[in-house]
Amino acid sequence: MESILDLIIIISSFVLLLGVIVGIHELGHFSAARYFNIYVIRFKIGFGKTFFKRFDKHGTEFSFGILPLGGYVQMLGEASPQEEDMQVDTGVEAQKKISYKEATLGARAIVTAAGPIANFILAIVAYFFIFLIGAKELAPVVGGVEPDTLASEMNLEIGDKILLIDDNEVVSFNDVNGYLASRIGETGVLRITSIPEGSNISVTKEVAIKSWLKGVSQTSPVTSFGIAPFIPALVSSVQEGGPADKAGILKGDIIISVAGSKIQTWNQLSQNLSSKFDKVISIEVDRRGQRIDFRLTPNRVSSETGIERGVIGIMRLSSLDDLPEHLLINNKENIVGAFVKAITQTYKFIVLILDSIGKMISGSVSADNIGGPIQISLLAGSAAKAGLVSFLSMLAILSINLGLINLFPIPILDGGQLVLIAIEKIKGSPVSDSFLEYSFRLGIFMVASLMVFAIFNDIVKII
Repeated sequence: MESILDLIIIISSFVLLLGVIVGIHELGHFSAARYFNIYVIRFKIGFGKTFFKRFDKHGTEFSFGILPLGGYVQMLGEASPQEEDMQVDTGVEAQKKISYKEATLGARAIVTAAGPIANFILAIVAYFFIFLIGAKELAPVVGGVEPDTLASEMNLEIGDKILLIDDNEVVSFNDVNGYLASRIGETGVLRITSIPEGSNISVTKEVAIKSWLKGVSQTSPVTSFGIAPFIPALVSSVQEGGPADKAGILKGDIIISVAGSKIQTWNQLSQNLSSKFDKVISIEVDRRGQRIDFRLTPNRVSSETGIERGVIGIMRLSSLDDLPEHLLINNKENIVGAFVKAITQTYKFIVLILDSIGKMISGSVSADNIGGPIQISLLAGSAAKAGLVSFLSMLAILSINLGLINLFPIPILDGGQLVLIAIEKIKGSPVSDSFLEYSFRLGIFMVASLMVFAIFNDIVKII
């Protein structure tokens, strides 16, 4: 029953997410066309057979297709993107309007660019509401350092609070991942400025990188760098009948030592227990200021890869609301502050995505990171279950992606149309029909190939 509910959430979230993003994109084209009095024949969300349609007073058809993987706005003078019969108004109302080809080059350029611009505006609106509602994030405090990584080579330590990565200000742990992602595939020096635990003096450390993570697919930059967020070893729940339950450990206890080793974070606790199965160990906890010692024997469990580790039957914190305030960043702003931060956040993601695309083209970032509709649907479902803020964040990021991708200079995409308009402006006459036909065929082939590759990647990840 739970799996069926998850499937319903995934499908409905996917349809809603793409419907809003594509709908706003096409609304940008539509609104600009109406502004320049260009006659719009059809506004459609989705492809394939139409299951719903309505006409407005101007004769424009508004419809939905059964496949929610795109959409289009067809203007007078344009060929239909779909092979299906159309009722095109050629009466008095249509004659009062002008066709897309009859519009000035400037008007056509604005109509074409209005779709991606609408996507960027949607991202700003989504981030505006995120900052207005307030989003809690992990503070940029180091909670674990893996051996033989860049972080260990840099001598970062548990409890260090990261202030800067290179010259970029770090506010939350998400920023750490984002700024590290921007260095993927690069060679040079990575600088991190932090404040050690218990100190007020910042320290800048450097480490050399060479083609860092070049060609590596589906990896978290922060994990590869070698650090984990600071999650205290606070027991959020105890498994009934497990070693911890039998020993007397309770929900809310903070584990401060295992077998005499000091414990600060859940990451340390997990690593410490992993090798201590089937033997009696001592565990010290802090229970509302009182220190209590327990003796227990961790159970032995095996992972799918056959790796054995010790567990005691406790769960870590599952909600940021349960973390101490000093380990949280609350991004809540007033109306003005939310608007400014929304624009800044949108700009940051545009730069990051463009940088990633450039590195993907150059081979610095693996093309295996390209995701298709299956991955988007899974992410949409996860975001929906995580709450409104997570869903809005996913909406903003995908909207930015759609806006940027549509600006690629590929025939059939908005960017390709802008290139054709520029060519027409330079040569002083319309582009030949044969050139348009071949360019559109090329564009369809390129987009279809990219979609097939993305779906292939999705299937490989599932398998």
